[in-house]
Amino acid sequence: MNLLHRKKEQPISRTLLLLITGLVLGFLVMTQAKYFTDYVSTVGRDSTENIFRRIQILKTTNDELNEEIALLETQLEDLNNQAQSFQTIANDIKKNEIIAGETDIWGPGIELVIDNELNALWFTDITNELFASGAEAISINNIRLTDTTIGFDELPNGQIMINGVILQTPYTIHAVGDKESLRQVLESPFGILQRMEATLEEFSYSLTEKDRIDMKQV
Repeated sequence: MNLLHRKKEQPISRTLLLLITGLVLGFLVMTQAKYFTDYVSTVGRDSTENIFRRIQILKTTNDELNEEIALLETQLEDLNNQAQSFQTIANDIKKNEIIAGETDIWGPGIELVIDNELNALWFTDITNELFASGAEAISINNIRLTDTTIGFDELPNGQIMINGVILQTPYTIHAVGDKESLRQVLESPFGILQRMEATLEEFSYSLTEKDRIDMKQV
């Protein structure tokens, strides 16, 4: 009787034990799964926030760099403009010094030698055409024309005086500048030399291109 009762109790106890064990295991599995889900969610959220934050930092840094680049470009443009202004001023100063005869000048140009006696108007026309065609400096019989040169004075005996010096034939005129342009303007149809040939008797001249002409400061 007792043996039969014990045999019946054993399956019930085992079943109950298995049931309890299964419940405990299920609880543990569910708890672990929930913990894992929470962990993944937390890590994922933090990672997203970190990436977003990094993007914001990079964007801010990039904007600042762009602003700095724009500022530097503006400063560079200002410096270039200043440099160009300084160069323009320096060029103007140099031109004024050349015009005033305050500096030596050399370079290519032309040499015009005229044997005939000329009046003041011819000298004026020649120099005006040379300056108009780009001559940087002009001299007549080694007397350099400057901004203080008043003009060509014609004396009662027909002689020409410039800067207090009386000119003697032959008249040697030097001009510094583009030698081809200077020659072309002098020998152009209806130019100054052609007009002189048509007006003056036995007009004689020679015109030569020079690779270098030197003029000393006054």
